[in-house]
Amino acid sequence: MLNTLFSSKPLPGVLLLLLLYSCGQYQGSDFEPQLLRQLTAEGLVTYADTSSVLTRVRAMENPSQQVDSLLHFAEWVKNYDEDATLRYAQLAYYISTENNWNIPRGISANRLAWSKGKRAKYGEDVEDALVDAQISKRLLTKHKYPYWEVDVSNLLGYLYNRQGEQDSARFYFTRALELTPQLSLEQEVAQKNKAMILHNLATTYSSTDSIAEQAYYEESDRIFQDLDNWENRTRLWLDWATFYMDTKKQFQQADSLLNFCLTYGQANKDQDLLVRAYQRRGYLYRLKFNQSGHLTDFAIAVEQLKKSLTLPSDNAYRTYQLLGNVFQDSWAIDIDESHADSAIFYYKKAMLGAKEEGGIRVMESISEELAYLYSYSDGLHQDALGEAIGPFLNENYTGVVYTITNYAKTAYQRINQVEQRDLRVSAANKRQRQLMIGLTALLTVGVLFVIFLQRLQNHRLKAEMAALRAQINPHFISNSLNAIEHLVNKGEARKASKYLVHFSRLTRQILNGSANNIISLAQELKTLKHFLALEQLRFSDKLTFNIEYDPNIPTEDIATPALILQPYLENAILHGIKPKPEGGHINLWVRQEEKVLKFVIEDNGIGREAARKQKEASVLQQQKSMGMDITQQRLKSLGRVKGPALQIEDLYHDNGVAAGTRVTLRLPLKLLKNNYSTLKQNP
Repeated sequence: MLNTLFSSKPLPGVLLLLLLYSCGQYQGSDFEPQLLRQLTAEGLVTYADTSSVLTRVRAMENPSQQVDSLLHFAEWVKNYDEDATLRYAQLAYYISTENNWNIPRGISANRLAWSKGKRAKYGEDVEDALVDAQISKRLLTKHKYPYWEVDVSNLLGYLYNRQGEQDSARFYFTRALELTPQLSLEQEVAQKNKAMILHNLATTYSSTDSIAEQAYYEESDRIFQDLDNWENRTRLWLDWATFYMDTKKQFQQADSLLNFCLTYGQANKDQDLLVRAYQRRGYLYRLKFNQSGHLTDFAIAVEQLKKSLTLPSDNAYRTYQLLGNVFQDSWAIDIDESHADSAIFYYKKAMLGAKEEGGIRVMESISEELAYLYSYSDGLHQDALGEAIGPFLNENYTGVVYTITNYAKTAYQRINQVEQRDLRVSAANKRQRQLMIGLTALLTVGVLFVIFLQRLQNHRLKAEMAALRAQINPHFISNSLNAIEHLVNKGEARKASKYLVHFSRLTRQILNGSANNIISLAQELKTLKHFLALEQLRFSDKLTFNIEYDPNIPTEDIATPALILQPYLENAILHGIKPKPEGGHINLWVRQEEKVLKFVIEDNGIGREAARKQKEASVLQQQKSMGMDITQQRLKSLGRVKGPALQIEDLYHDNGVAAGTRVTLRLPLKLLKNNYSTLKQNP
């Protein structure tokens, strides 16, 4: 098997083994989010149907194709259906983990972290998302892909910002902004990416850095405006309005931005934007009410928040919390004592909703407010419905503490499990590398041994060829000189001179062939022409021949083994044409078929069956048998071609009478050294 695999070029066999090993260590992915086309509304509906999509994915035989498909689907629906995004990313992560594919695993962990982070609207369960983000950072950073370096930095900044760690968030957002120019993105995509990072960066600054915060909002808004990107621009306005409310206390500017958001949301039926805009506007008028004490501001705050509740939302608990805040503020400044019961009512609804949705940070805040109301007056031990607040608060607050502890514990266990698994995989990969090094060393020794055997075989063939020439040439030379002498004796000096030229050039070519086993095709054809001309002289008018080749073949540049065809031509003359009383004809055709050089020798002699019946066996015939055997061994050493290297066919007339023999040789097309440009011009 080794001799077959490495018969012409042994070293690629080592490369083949290493290639097979590297294929087993697939680390790449065809997933490039920045180049992803956008889906139509119908397409989004199709890919949000995870049951039918996952059935098609599981039908794919190639796991790497499954992973790339899942990552594409997750990216398409990320702003349309978070549940579908999570399912696709989770399955991609599982398949990548099972196959130890680090890059797809890192990408799918990245998508999981983004989805979980978006769900944690108020910082709840950010720990789990941070675990995925850290896994993504560890797996993708080592491969130095600029797009993912930016994305991972942006992701970590986003999650730390959600967790309330603004300094860490600002560090990662700034890092993402510095790396952005390295991305080879279209101008519009690059600008959009920059604007989103600037928006995120603005949200990390405190009131003491309001100048920097304002500058980031303004630059981000300018870029979105130039891109005519209203969807992202309105999201920016939501946070910018909060900046004007909390930091600048400029309520009019904030209200103006929120009104723009509401107008855009109503025109484009953007329900998520409407919910958030109504919530922010309710919060805005709560601040104005606290500042002015005007019941009009109180009424507008309640109205805006109740409008938010009319729209479908996964964070209605936040609206209930804000309603509780408004009514508690009203009670606190003695507007209406009954508003305390209303505050408790909305806080309880917020607590239950947040508990259902996993809004841990909101639950903590509500617990504090309820505890304050509970402890303020004995009259508030029960709410308006007569339900005791203490047991309710105790039950749900205990649930808050348990949930927070459980989240932190789960996140710690996950990262610990991931680290232990990666250590096991690293150790297994190390053992595999050591095994591959050992196998490669053994294979290299085997290859060197095969090369050594090949060289021994080549030396033996050269020695046999030299011995064959030493036996054949004296006999052939003697016959040729006798024929030329016969011409001289007949007084045909010009003809004798012509054949002396053939004889001189033939002997020179044979001597060159002895020194150089590989010659050009042009030299080989000249040698054969001289040989056939001298054989034609020996057999007088009983032999004619024709040598034909495609003029487009670069005969001066193509390498050919010296005298590779001569034994077959001589065999055709001695055994096919010489026994035929009327003589015969030999055709030699040379063709190039892609990377193969094809020779066809055809004679119209008596055929192989009649030749075998010849009783006479001369010394020359024995020598030719030896020459044919050596030539066939030389053919084996020249390299493999598609199809047979040697074919011998018997030719027949229509009546079944022998019509001669056809010999076809097919050799690998090779060029003489330093002639590589010719190969490119003549493929």
